[in-house]
Amino acid sequence: MSNLQLLCFSKGCVKANEAIAVCLLFLELLMATRLSFPAIFRLITATFFLSVISVASATESKETPEERPMNFALVKNGNCQESCVQWISGEGKITADTPTRFKRLLKILGGKTLPVVLQSRGGDVDAALSVGRMIRTAGLDTAVGRTQLNGCPMLDPRCTEKVISDGWSEGEVHAGGAYCFSACPFALAGGQTRAAATNAYVGVHQLTNGPGHRATGRRRLDVISTKIDPKLNKKLAIYLDEMGVNSNDVFAMMGLATPNGIYYVKSAEALKSHVITRVFSSSDEPGYVIRGSAVKTSDVPNRL
Repeated sequence: MSNLQLLCFSKGCVKANEAIAVCLLFLELLMATRLSFPAIFRLITATFFLSVISVASATESKETPEERPMNFALVKNGNCQESCVQWISGEGKITADTPTRFKRLLKILGGKTLPVVLQSRGGDVDAALSVGRMIRTAGLDTAVGRTQLNGCPMLDPRCTEKVISDGWSEGEVHAGGAYCFSACPFALAGGQTRAAATNAYVGVHQLTNGPGHRATGRRRLDVISTKIDPKLNKKLAIYLDEMGVNSNDVFAMMGLATPNGIYYVKSAEALKSHVITRVFSSSDEPGYVIRGSAVKTSDVPNRL
């Protein structure tokens, strides 16, 4: 497979191919003219660099799923006339805008109690705490899980094109292989019931204020460091205790992380500290089972 074909896995492929096609056509026209060899060589060189720039700009503009700001979607795995599974999917980087987006979704939800299924590498801790408190206030459960929306490519299973902002998206949800790192476990802690599979990944690391990072008027709290921030520790301790999570256990696990790494929390440790309150079996998946379109979500036992 050529480099050009590899580029076709990104959204920028079409634009890159168009640019290169134009350049090749231009070269054919040049060869048909009676320009001197040095002049043709200079034009070929310039055309080559223009094509490289076009490809680079097309590929660099594509964010990976992990880098996108977290968004939320209501998802179901069928038409729900007889039976289906429903959940709230939250994936991406937690940013200062994440609480606003979650609040908007809760308004669309209209009081229904669906589980919040999270997959994130982390982000803004203040925002994660805010989302966690909203989850707890709404009486929702949480789980670590990954969502695959219908019609999305394998390399981008929750593509933004298939997220319906004011209605239901359709897809599948899986607990195995999902991850919740850094600030994500603090949002996870907001659930009344908190679940993860044995082959999912919950990870914590050492946290501190990031010097020189005061964008959007707030402290950046997602920077790995060996320094201890007493104010941040106190804030997290208050929050974790409020959520029923053992803050001492969490801080101990954070201390086990290397200065530039993540400590992967074992299922037994997560249960003991109440970071999670249930471990999924191999046959369980996140979501509420809905039987019949007339049945209210709150009337149906959940699988968490």
